[in-house]
This record gives sequence, structure tokens and C-alpha cells, in this order.
Amino acid sequence: MKKIILVTGATDGIGLATAKMLVAQGHHVLIHGRNAQKLNQVEAELKAIPGAGEIQSYRADLSSLVDVAALADAISAQHNKLDVIINNGGVYKVPQITSIDNLDVRFVVNTIAPYLLTQRLLPLLDSTGRVVNLSSTAQASVNLAALASANAEAC
Repeated sequence: MKKIILVTGATDGIGLATAKMLVAQGHHVLIHGRNAQKLNQVEAELKAIPGAGEIQSYRADLSSLVDVAALADAISAQHNKLDVIINNGGVYKVPQITSIDNLDVRFVVNTIAPYLLTQRLLPLLDSTGRVVNLSSTAQASVNLAALASANAEAC
């Protein structure tokens, strides 16, 4: 049975491998990435897979809570149902440890963004829907000062 599946962080690593497998099985896969050029390349690569299911791409920077909300809105505007959300997008080493929202980037991308995205997309999941959250043991410690920033209350 063909499913509609969102894969965040689908332009590299496990996310890309997962998207390839799901597309090859004929599923309708929504791929997410933060780099538009890379996202377009991956979409073309996925469409070339024999028996490929439908593919749609969404660009958003998961370190921006505004982008996360916009991603959820864009998906909700185009779909009235999702079968699976795979929260794979994540970061480890970053050049700037504080996000645009004045929070620790790794904490935003790896923890807050998947939670916020899932909460906003829950109405699209029925009782058989699934949410898969991936994480890595390679995560660095969180900058506690960034978590306690003055702007943290605005989130």
C-alpha cells in the first residue's frame, strides 16, 4: 500500500538512503533539506529510480523556528493526510552555535524542530500514522547559556 512519508534531512546520509528505499518501493515521499540546490539534485536523483513513487521537496532551515512552522504549513496546505513522519534532520558541528532565535543551534535542530514540526503535522496523521525520531550518539553538549538566553521566552 502506497504511503505518504515525510523525511527530514533527506539530502545526505541516512535520510537520503531512507528516501531512496521508500521511493523505490513506490511510496509518495516528501523530502526536506535546507539547501535548495542539493534538494533539487536529490529530487532528480530520486525521480530516476526505476518504479519511483511521487516525490515532492520542501526547503526549510530547521534551526529557524519560523522556517519549521512554515514547513509544516506548506505540507499541510498540500496534503490532508500523512502516513509517516521521519524526523531525521540533524546537525553536529556548526560554525555558529547560536540560532537566529538566540538558542543553541544543535538543540533547536535536533530537539525542538522535530517536536514542533510533529506537533503541527499531527492533525494529518490518523490512528495508523507513525512518527520516527532519529538521533545520533555523536551529539555534542548543548550550550546552556544559549538555552537560557533572554530571547528564549519569545519562542
